[in-house]
Amino acid sequence: MTRKNQLHRSGTRLQQQGSLWLQETRNASGTFVVEAQDASVTFGRDVRAAGAKLVRTAGRSAQGFHKVLNKEALDWQALALQTRDAYIASLGERRERVGRRALGTRDALRPGAVETNVLQSAHDLLELAQSRVDARLDQATKPVKAPTAKKAKAGAKKTASPMRNYDQLSAKDVVSRVQKLSGPQATAVLDYERGRKKRATVIRAAEQRLAAAS
Repeated sequence: MTRKNQLHRSGTRLQQQGSLWLQETRNASGTFVVEAQDASVTFGRDVRAAGAKLVRTAGRSAQGFHKVLNKEALDWQALALQTRDAYIASLGERRERVGRRALGTRDALRPGAVETNVLQSAHDLLELAQSRVDARLDQATKPVKAPTAKKAKAGAKKTASPMRNYDQLSAKDVVSRVQKLSGPQATAVLDYERGRKKRATVIRAAEQRLAAAS
């Protein structure tokens, strides 16, 4: 094989390899461009989807924050209204109490009310005086035989005081208490009064109590 033929074959092989390399390079470049375009489109789509998701998430978060703010504002408003209403109600109650006290004081200081109180006190005093007068009259109209010393001592032992501090009580006090006594207690008061003090009002009250208890 001559050198010229060998160079021709080598040139042909190099040309074929160069053409193949160029073709593969072109194919690879085309594939790269297509894939790059597809990746760009996908990337753009992903970026847009991520942006929309971010907008939706931010919107929901903003709405939730807005609701929380509104709820807090409403709670504070309700608390302020309740405090105001409670304060107004308290002031109203105070005014009513002061008004009632003022009316009570005014009624108590009216001439008619003062006169009524004075008359009631005078009536009570007159009743007490009447009971004492009745007791004195009974003692004056009923002659009492002077008992012998032995009989007086025996009677003192036999008749005991019907209630505590009985001898220190006025006829009015005894009469008011007799109404609450039982039958035996009223009998003891009646016997004690007949044997000792002989106060007509007390004896009459004890007899009425016994009649009511029987």
